[in-house]
Amino acid sequence: MNTIDLILYNGKILTMDGKNTIANWVAIGGGRIIALGQGLPNNNFIKVAKEGINLKGKIVLPGFYDSHVHLVQTGLNALDLDLSSVSSLDQLFNLIRRKVQNTPASEFIRGIGFDESKIKEGRLPIRHELDYCAPNHPLWINRIEYHTSIVNSLALHKLNLPYNLEGICRDERGVPNGVLMGKANAWVRNSIFQKILDNTRKKGAMKVLENAVRKGITSLNAMEGGFTFHDMDAAFILKNQNIFPIDITLFYQTVDIEKVLQNNLKRIGGCIFVDGSFGSRTAALSRAYTDKNDTLGELYFEQDDLNDFVLSAHKNNLQITLHAIGTRAIDQVLNAYENAQRLHPRGDSRHRIEHFELPSDEHIERARQLGLILSMQPAYELYWGYEGGMYEIRLGEERGKNTNPLKKIVEKGICIAGGSDSDVTPMNPLLGVHAAVNHPKKEFSLDRIDALKMFTINGARAVFEERQKGSIEIGKYGDLVIIEDNPLEIEAQRIKDIQVKATVKEGKILFQV
Repeated sequence: MNTIDLILYNGKILTMDGKNTIANWVAIGGGRIIALGQGLPNNNFIKVAKEGINLKGKIVLPGFYDSHVHLVQTGLNALDLDLSSVSSLDQLFNLIRRKVQNTPASEFIRGIGFDESKIKEGRLPIRHELDYCAPNHPLWINRIEYHTSIVNSLALHKLNLPYNLEGICRDERGVPNGVLMGKANAWVRNSIFQKILDNTRKKGAMKVLENAVRKGITSLNAMEGGFTFHDMDAAFILKNQNIFPIDITLFYQTVDIEKVLQNNLKRIGGCIFVDGSFGSRTAALSRAYTDKNDTLGELYFEQDDLNDFVLSAHKNNLQITLHAIGTRAIDQVLNAYENAQRLHPRGDSRHRIEHFELPSDEHIERARQLGLILSMQPAYELYWGYEGGMYEIRLGEERGKNTNPLKKIVEKGICIAGGSDSDVTPMNPLLGVHAAVNHPKKEFSLDRIDALKMFTINGARAVFEERQKGSIEIGKYGDLVIIEDNPLEIEAQRIKDIQVKATVKEGKILFQV
């Protein structure tokens, strides 16, 4: 008999294998699953196991994947001023004043998670308002999805922002009002993050990973580097792989293919922005925004330039993924993938699109024909997809009812990998499962098994790991999560409340309550 390091028994094990088999016990040895079965295991199994857990009826699932995380940025943001619960500008200003009182003069104050669609005034602050709160501190506030930021006058001065840089918003006199979008936003982000030391990155990242483990996550895809973030983030991940408690798959957000190849990486991309976001009205639409009818959003690449990048990465056998939210951006990415496949046919490349929030039926069919993985964030719908929410405000009632059509995509046989886009939404796969099952557009709601697949076997398939992880089968890694209630049986509205009781990575208990 193989050495049994850990045995879990007397529970219900949702294996997520091809037949959705349910077992009652599982044994792990040498980091891998060596046996599982129904009923009770042989008593000898329990006796020889180095460690055993009597599940007492609890549920076991494969360890969760989060397929889209900005790990380093989430960690840095965890050390910053959290503005996600702000409901008015007055509350924002008061939080800043309190932060100022506890911050040495001239030290940068970073605020994160601000969402003007959640406050009563429904607008962003401008720099002169921020000057009253923080006259002696450079202040930088990030909108929740990174695509817009706001600075006060001192920050604007210290950052030495090129005056004519695209994306600097101005008042009626042509003077910068402190709101930065597009290239200006990316320039400021990059400038600030360049000054942050790796020990700070480590402190933040380890704090985030501790929380990830508590949510049952054993594998995640880290979207790091690039102009809007910083290449030092990607370098930090590469340098510290051996210290992380769970598996981190790096997506290097760069168009520098040679840099990726030199680092022996198999994939490129992540949030390489082909367009922006709905919240900032920079996602590229085919028809103008409902609440600002003079803009269609922005495309950040010319089609020929995107084609050239994708073709070169494709020829180098890299897995590619790109950020595309609006219809025009999705179309542009599909064009680039189709062009690459036509000129250089490859089997099973598993190229991806991150977000894919507002596709047409034609886009879905083209994605199917290409065999793409769609990396999507169902919790977006909880935050912005409800009646009267940000999607409806920005897109209007008709288009607002067509965001994140999960069921339609799954019915086409396309693999959706579930993620959080942390820290845009929390790293919490059960929240993502809940959101997919309780989609506010009922016709797009997923069956519970399909929702769980997004964060287990589909997450593994999205990075070519389905033979090693993603389901509970003999020979695969012993990555498991124990939860209190059965997501297949509990009331749908309570899925988000299911508690994680333990997380197991390769047979080692990382977290247990």
